[in-house]
Amino acid sequence: MSRTTARTLAGGLAVLSLIAVPASAEAKTVKGLQDNSILSDNAADRQSFFTDAKASSSRTVRVLVNWDGKSTSAPADQIARIRRAATEGRGYRVKLLVGSYVTMGRGKKAGAKVPAATQSNYVLFMGDIAKQLSDLSLAGYLTFNEPNYKTAWPTHQEAAWVKLSNRVYKQIKKNDRGAKVLVGEAAPNTRSGDASTNPGAFFRKALYLNSSFKPTSRSKAAKTKLLGDGFTLHTYDFSRSPVKATSSKDQWTHGNLKTTVAQIKSLARAGRLSGTAAKNINITEFAYRTEGRYKTPDARAATYLKQAFSLAKKNGIKTFIWYQLRDPAGKSDWKSGLKTSTGGVRKTWTAFLKLK
Repeated sequence: MSRTTARTLAGGLAVLSLIAVPASAEAKTVKGLQDNSILSDNAADRQSFFTDAKASSSRTVRVLVNWDGKSTSAPADQIARIRRAATEGRGYRVKLLVGSYVTMGRGKKAGAKVPAATQSNYVLFMGDIAKQLSDLSLAGYLTFNEPNYKTAWPTHQEAAWVKLSNRVYKQIKKNDRGAKVLVGEAAPNTRSGDASTNPGAFFRKALYLNSSFKPTSRSKAAKTKLLGDGFTLHTYDFSRSPVKATSSKDQWTHGNLKTTVAQIKSLARAGRLSGTAAKNINITEFAYRTEGRYKTPDARAATYLKQAFSLAKKNGIKTFIWYQLRDPAGKSDWKSGLKTSTGGVRKTWTAFLKLK
């Protein structure tokens, strides 16, 4: 998703997601929604969001807390909004899934290391969030957003990211025992002309595996497992049908969902990810743009949405989240609402409501 949009959402970015029931052959792929109004100080905005969440059978709200790059505790105003959303959400049968938005790689050259103090501050920051929310019934937490994107985490530092994610995992578990902690959330592919890494290659490098998922090193560090109770994906693709694969299987776009799931399971078979996490795969961001260069016409987007959800079900995905319920008002570098900024219904919203 857009970095600029994420930075400007007041009180953190709110995205709806659903964490499904334990995996089974008959497990249902559940839907999720997003809208930053979940954290709005306007009660009418929040009620409208919850009403739509209920109408679409959404049950969990994913919230990204903005980190300033140095704090060891979460901002009181963001925590207050999250707690309010959690309390109000109970009446609509929704729970919160809490993560963060970070830019540790911004301005850094390939291979640059993130200072140890910065990493430690982030671990404490995420742990503080868990501590302050430990009395709530939550869907869970996320350790990191889009680690393969160069502004979030420096390129060529994949293994170092695993260590950081694992530290966050342990700190959250320490402060909120029994909480579910999900990992992954990789950007689906590299951007044109940038130095980011496709997710398939990123996770293999991070866990010392080659393209055949065989160890590239016999060192103790190379045997490190990525700790997580579930695995999460962003599967955007604005250039093709959601059922059309790309030539590179290391791109974890929606059309590559079958091979993406296979790769995640290969990580587990290689001993680098738990079997539980490999069976609990969730798409936490998916959408089609409503404006700009990558806009998809509404009718086509509605058709694509049906195809995408069907493919998610076929591949055992537990959660399917559409990013943005409503378009942001005014100018924005990312608009993908199922509704207009004023609540006007699009064909994608009608299609979303009917997905089962």
